[in-house]
Amino acid sequence: MQQQDQQFKNVKVKSNFHQFELLPDRQIYRYKIELTNYSDINAQKAINNYRQKIAENLMTFYCINLNIYSPTKIATKVLGGLNEGQEIQNIVTLKFIENIVGGTKLQQILARIVKQIVSTQQGMVQIGKDKLFWPKISHQFHAHKFEIWEGVQIVQKQFGVMIDCAYKILRQNTLLDDLLITKEVDRYEGMIVMTKYNQKFYRVDNIETAMSPKDLFITENGQETSFKEYYKQRYNIKLNDKQPLIKTHLRIKGKQEDKMIYLIPELCQLTGLNETVKSNFQVMKEVSRITKPNAQDRIDKSEKFAKQMNSTIKKGSNINILDTWGLKLSSISMNIEAKTVRPGTLLMGNENIDLSQQNLNLDQQTQKKMYQMPEKKLVWVLIHYYKERGQEAKKLLLENMKLAITEYQFYGFYSQPIIKQLQEERDKALVQLCDDINKECEQKQQKIEFIIFLLPGQKKNSRLYRCAKFISMQKIGCPSQVVLEDTLSKNTRSIVNKIMVQICAKLGGVPWAIDKLPHLFQQQHSMICAAECYDRLHQTKHLAFCSTVDKNMTRYHSQILKGADYKGDNLKKSLIVAMQVYKDKNNIYPEIIVIYRDGISDGQIPVVLGDEFPQYEQAIKQTNPSSKLILVICNKRVAGKFYQAGHRPDNPASGTIVDSKEICEGQQPNFYLISQITRQGTSQPTLYKILHSDIPNIENDIKVLTYKLCWLYYNFAGPIKIPAPVRYAHCLSEFIGSRYQRSDKDPFIPIEELVKKGVLFYI
Repeated sequence: MQQQDQQFKNVKVKSNFHQFELLPDRQIYRYKIELTNYSDINAQKAINNYRQKIAENLMTFYCINLNIYSPTKIATKVLGGLNEGQEIQNIVTLKFIENIVGGTKLQQILARIVKQIVSTQQGMVQIGKDKLFWPKISHQFHAHKFEIWEGVQIVQKQFGVMIDCAYKILRQNTLLDDLLITKEVDRYEGMIVMTKYNQKFYRVDNIETAMSPKDLFITENGQETSFKEYYKQRYNIKLNDKQPLIKTHLRIKGKQEDKMIYLIPELCQLTGLNETVKSNFQVMKEVSRITKPNAQDRIDKSEKFAKQMNSTIKKGSNINILDTWGLKLSSISMNIEAKTVRPGTLLMGNENIDLSQQNLNLDQQTQKKMYQMPEKKLVWVLIHYYKERGQEAKKLLLENMKLAITEYQFYGFYSQPIIKQLQEERDKALVQLCDDINKECEQKQQKIEFIIFLLPGQKKNSRLYRCAKFISMQKIGCPSQVVLEDTLSKNTRSIVNKIMVQICAKLGGVPWAIDKLPHLFQQQHSMICAAECYDRLHQTKHLAFCSTVDKNMTRYHSQILKGADYKGDNLKKSLIVAMQVYKDKNNIYPEIIVIYRDGISDGQIPVVLGDEFPQYEQAIKQTNPSSKLILVICNKRVAGKFYQAGHRPDNPASGTIVDSKEICEGQQPNFYLISQITRQGTSQPTLYKILHSDIPNIENDIKVLTYKLCWLYYNFAGPIKIPAPVRYAHCLSEFIGSRYQRSDKDPFIPIEELVKKGVLFYI
C-alpha cells in the first residue's frame, strides 16, 4: 500500500460536468398502477388507456418501467376500469408510492428530462441521441467544397450532464457528384450522408446500381409509387433518372429488425474530408484550429449551453422544462478531486530518461542505444526502384542507416545487406525478384531475416505496399520495413532513426522499457492481453489477440484468427495458446492474466460478460485453474473532459486519473485516465472499467499498470491514449483485415514460422 501511495499525487481538475440541483421545497414522486387483477401487460394497457387522465391529475409525468414519476403530488386515486369482456371489471388505481431522493430512479428521470431538452432545441439539428449542431454557425471552405458545423454533445451522467464541443464536417457536393467522378461504388460503404431536404443522417450500407429513381416502393399509407414521383409530390424535387439508389437501414424503436430504406444520391451530401483535403497541410491546419479548441473555449461553450438548457421551453407551450420538475442545472462546470500517477523512468540501453522532467522531448531523447537489441548479425535485404530517384533514395538511406547503426550499436545490421534493384513497379516483378533473392540465399544456406523495401509512392499510397508485406509475411516468413522514397526527402536522419526503432521491435528487440510497474505484477508472473476484431461490411472478419511474454511487458505473442470474431470459442482458443506460449518462454503458466477489451460502451457490457468472459474462464480452467483473471474494458468515445484547475485552464498532466464519486459511481470500479501529452487542442480521456477481478482491492494497481503500458508502444515516442497491448491488437487486426482479399490464392495471413518468432511484424 505504501508503494501505491507513493505512485500518486493529489490534484484538482476542472471538468465539463454540470450537476442538477433540486430546488428548495420541491420533490419528485413515484406512482404505480394498481389493478384488481394485476399483471405487467394489464398495467401497461391501463397506462396507455388512461394516459390522458393521468396527465390531467399529474400535469407532467414520465412512465419508466411501469413506474410513473411526476413533480406533482396527489393522493391515491381510482382512474376507472379495464374492461376485459368479463362481468367483473378490473379496477385501475393510480397509487402514490414514495418521494424520490436519489439513486437509480432519479438518474432515470434525469436521463428522460435531458432527452426531452435535447429534442426541443430550436434552430439545431440533432444527430444521434446526444449531439446537436447549429447549421447557421458554419465555417465555410468554398475552395475545397466543405463546411464545418459547430455543436455540442450532451451526455447524462449520474446526477448531471457532461457538455462538450462537437463538430460535423459536410461536403458541399452530393454523393452523385462524387460517384460521377470516381465510378467506384464500393468506397461509399460505411460512409455517413445527410439528406438535403430534411437534414437527417444515415450510414450507407451499399450502392444499388441495379436500381434507379424509376423503381417502385410502398409508401407508409400503403400506396405504390416511384421514388421519382414521391419526391416530386412531397418535396417538389425533380430527380435525375440516371443514378443508382443508396441502401441504408433505419432502426425502429420497439422492433428487433431494422427497416431497409433507399435514398437518392443527388439529395445526399457526403460528410467527412476527402483524401485531397487531408493531404493539404494548410487546410488541415485551419480545420484543426476550428475543431480542436483550447480548454477555456470548451469550458465557455459548456457553460453557455448549460444556461441554454436551463431556459429550454416545452414544445408548443411557454412552460420551462426544468422549472416544471423543480430542477436547476448548474451553469458552472464542476471542480473535481483527481490524482496523477508519477510516470517514472524510461529504461534505455546506456542511459535512462526521467519522464517527470519539464522539457521532455522523447522524439530526440529516445534516439540513442535501445534497451535490448538483436545481437546476431542479420541476413538482410534492401530492394529499391531502379530509376534515378530510387538510386538517390538508396544512397541516402544507407548513409543515414550507417550513422544510426553506429550510434545505436545495432550489431545486427553490421553485416552487409543484399541489395537488389526492382525494374518494374508491378506486383509480379516484385514477387519474381524476391523469389530469385530467396533462392540465392537458400543455395548459400542462408535464411532471409529482414527485408527493407524502398519503394516509390507517397505516404499511405504505395502501389506495392500490400505486395511487399505479403511476400515477407507469407512467402518468406520474415518481418519487413517499407520505406517510401518521398519520406526521405526531409529530416532524413531523424526519420531513419525512428525507422530503426520500429525495426528493433520488428526483430524482437525492445526499444525501451519502463520502471516501477506495480509490485503485484512484478512479484507474480503476469501476462497482459488484448483482443480486437476487424469487422467491416462485406469483408472477412479477423480476430487479433496479443499477449505479453516477459516480465517487463515489452515482448508479445501475436495471433490472428481468420474469419473469427468474439463469439463461439475463439477467445477461449486464443487465451489457451497465449498461456501455453507464456509457459514455453517462462517455464510457468501466468499467475495473473489481465485482459483489456477496447471500444466497449455501457450498453455492450452485458455482451462482454455474457459471451466473452465465460470463454476466458473456460480457457483458464482448462489450462491452469490457479491463474487469476482481471478483465478491464476501455472506451475512448466518452464525453468527459478535464482541465488543470487554475486561472488559465489547460490540459491536465499526462497520468491524470479521475475517479471521483460524482461521475464514476457504478457497479464496477471505473476511472478516467488522460495518458497522452497533448500540445494542441484538448486531451481526450479514456474511461476504464474493471468488469471482473479474482484479486480484491486491485483498483490502484490497475490504474498504475494501465498508465505505464501507455508508454510502451514502439511506433510513437511518448504515451498513447490506450495501453500498448490494446493498440498492438488494433494494429494487427487492421493490418491483416484491411488487406485480406477472399480472391487471393494464398491468403494475406502470416505463416506460422513468423508468428512463432514473437515479433511485432505488423507495426
